[in-house]
Amino acid sequence: MKRTKVLMLGWEFPPVLTGGLGTACYGLVKALSKYADIQLIVPQTDRHQTLENVKIKGLNHYGIAGEGAIELPPVPLEEYAKVKKVPAEFFNPYPVGIGFEQEASALVVPEAVRALFSSNEPYGPNIMQKVATYAGVVSRIALDMDFDVIHAHDWITFPAAVKIKEMTGKPLVVHVHSLETDRVGPLARGDWNKVFEVESKGMQKADRIIPVSQYTQQCAMENYGITEEKFFPVHNAIDESETFRMPNNSGEKLVLFLGRVTFQKGPEFMVETAWKLLQVYPNVMFFVAGVGDMMDVLKQKVLERRIDHKFVFAGFLSKTNVKKVLARADVYFMPSVSEPFGLSALEAAQFDVPCVISRQSGVREVLPNALNADFWDTDKFANYIYGLLNYEGIREDMVNKTRQDLAKLSWDDAARDVMEVYDTLGV
Repeated sequence: MKRTKVLMLGWEFPPVLTGGLGTACYGLVKALSKYADIQLIVPQTDRHQTLENVKIKGLNHYGIAGEGAIELPPVPLEEYAKVKKVPAEFFNPYPVGIGFEQEASALVVPEAVRALFSSNEPYGPNIMQKVATYAGVVSRIALDMDFDVIHAHDWITFPAAVKIKEMTGKPLVVHVHSLETDRVGPLARGDWNKVFEVESKGMQKADRIIPVSQYTQQCAMENYGITEEKFFPVHNAIDESETFRMPNNSGEKLVLFLGRVTFQKGPEFMVETAWKLLQVYPNVMFFVAGVGDMMDVLKQKVLERRIDHKFVFAGFLSKTNVKKVLARADVYFMPSVSEPFGLSALEAAQFDVPCVISRQSGVREVLPNALNADFWDTDKFANYIYGLLNYEGIREDMVNKTRQDLAKLSWDDAARDVMEVYDTLGV
């Protein structure tokens, strides 16, 4: 049987991980490689990283000969465009319409490209320069690649993907892990917001859209005006992992918040929930694992409520330390304002930690037995957490049902769903 050749565009990939995007991309690529041949291009990777049926290239190795390298075309840009019958404007150093510029030299000087993508921070204040450079370099080298379909993960790769589609005529699948309206709220809509504009253009130009949940599909349809027939939701999964429990010797119950401390994650609703819970059950500690632009605001709200002695702010944790915290946690709490999926809830469930999650989340679709409420309903959140901390029968019942929910999830199922999306394109 003919194997589909996929040009996969990603932004995070092990060992570069800052959140769920990289974890999801890795899980899907690994499973998909059983059914398709994948060429994956990411800003930064380890040259020694290997996966069967996957060729991984990182722009931090751009212009370096050898395995995993991305080498420059052997002819000048202008001649290259003529040979490939590509209009010269496709080599514009920044995607048209996304509203920023950069030095063109970054696209033709390998050292500049490698330097830009060698930072430990895959995003940062120069993210737009990175997105533009990625689009220019990747769309240029894609002309020397053999592939049947373009598969792009999230807005940061959409400009590159759209350019490649326009140059080659190959079908485009965009994979939506999150939306600007999730991160910022409905006020994100408008031409003033360049990320919103990039997302909108990417979804409009795509032949198929894979949202990570039906919730995300609904958000995209409502906020971006994309028609329903383009969407094929595919839920994330989680790899099997060795789990364990560790004693919590503090004498207090532990409620865990794990994720970026941003508007999207609803940290202010965590504070209100904590304050209400502590009025009736003071024997609890809230453990915040993560960093973000709302950290100072969160700490101030905790001080204003005079419950700072009931919070631990641990900052960003390594995978190893996340597991240690999960092994001690009594409840996982995710009060997100808008959560496209929520992989950390699956991680918590693996460790038999009962989950209290926002109804405005995609993970609710695969964890139907998790306790959920609207993100603003802090009374219900507090009651749920109180019940899980005080009634062992409720806790055990929920853990057992959630184990059954987890058993139904696999990256292999997700990969086969993606292959069915490719099939609808005739590739």
